[in-house]
Amino acid sequence: MRLGDYVLLLSLVFTLIFASPFISRAHAKNQRLADHVILIILDGFNPDYMAMYDLPNLRSLANNGVLFAKAKGIFPSNTTANHTSILTGAYPDRTGIPNNTMYDRKSDRLYGGLRNIQVPTLPEILHSHGMVTVEQAHFLLDGRKAISYAHGVDNFRKAMDTHNPDLLIYLEMDTDTQGHRRGPYNMKETLLKVDSDIGQILNYLDEKDIRDKTAIIVASDHGMVENSQPEVAPRLVDRLKDAGFTIAATDRAIKKNTDIVAITAGSLFLYFREGRIDETKYNTIMSILETIPNADILTEDELRAMHTDPYALGDIVVAPRPGYVLTTGSGGGMHGIPETQHTTLILSGAGIREGQVQGRANTVDIAPTILHLLGLEVPDTMDGEVLKGAVIP
Repeated sequence: MRLGDYVLLLSLVFTLIFASPFISRAHAKNQRLADHVILIILDGFNPDYMAMYDLPNLRSLANNGVLFAKAKGIFPSNTTANHTSILTGAYPDRTGIPNNTMYDRKSDRLYGGLRNIQVPTLPEILHSHGMVTVEQAHFLLDGRKAISYAHGVDNFRKAMDTHNPDLLIYLEMDTDTQGHRRGPYNMKETLLKVDSDIGQILNYLDEKDIRDKTAIIVASDHGMVENSQPEVAPRLVDRLKDAGFTIAATDRAIKKNTDIVAITAGSLFLYFREGRIDETKYNTIMSILETIPNADILTEDELRAMHTDPYALGDIVVAPRPGYVLTTGSGGGMHGIPETQHTTLILSGAGIREGQVQGRANTVDIAPTILHLLGLEVPDTMDGEVLKGAVIP
């Protein structure tokens, strides 16, 4: 080989090794820590339930894994917004899903059933890497690259046997349904059934000899408190009306002269219709709201600091402080307030440390941690971080 050819070849080798590190890193994967990840979402599961009720299978997962004592969901602590953040690793100001319902200022309409998620979900990310996701009755994942099954342990078994998924998302809604009906202090029957179902899932993993290859994450979207707590603003909307403001609480009630659209979902979300509220009227509204005891009045700066989008969530939010509700109920459960942002989060199994209680974690940290366990990089669309303190290095 001539000297010139040798130099050219050596230059090419150095170029491939040193000049393209970002290309190689972009496609690099982490070490895969789990063959399967099972995400069990217990809707409305108050973290206090772990101490209030005897739940042996959940307790076993916590004892043999990592329990986060200060896990926190996003505000408002309502189902659709929090599930979206669990499934995307992103906050509402990025996902486009601010609450269970919202007032759309452009169309001048109130909407529920929000599904227009603006960032990729876990199943879509896994699909792009050739991985398989099964979802069991998750209302947000229709058409998002997941194989769908109905709720229940029998369907869990069928899905695992048929598809051998990398990720299975198991949604339990009865914890929320019964929590609303009965309140958090009358949940024994429901929670024993849920815990038994989790035991059957664990038994399946043992039967198939894949327990040690499977990471299990148990998460709730929000907590639950009794609605019979002291009320802070039972006639707030009426007081605003008495001050001369026209308020609509339903889509049909929105008229040309409507000043404010109000959504009550634990907290009170007030939207000012275009051109209806000037500085004088705004000051009048604030003078009324600021007289409310035991509540925080959240405006644009506070809401943005909570990673919400005030344009989508509301110009002003009235949020009861811990121990209080907007309006006293008859003893059922409720959420949507800062107090119920405290959530349940347990990690256990493959790739997870054993027998630890750790401190803070956020709802948006669940998705990036799942990707890490499956050996995938965390995309820029996610706000959360891998819970490295819970994961075996």
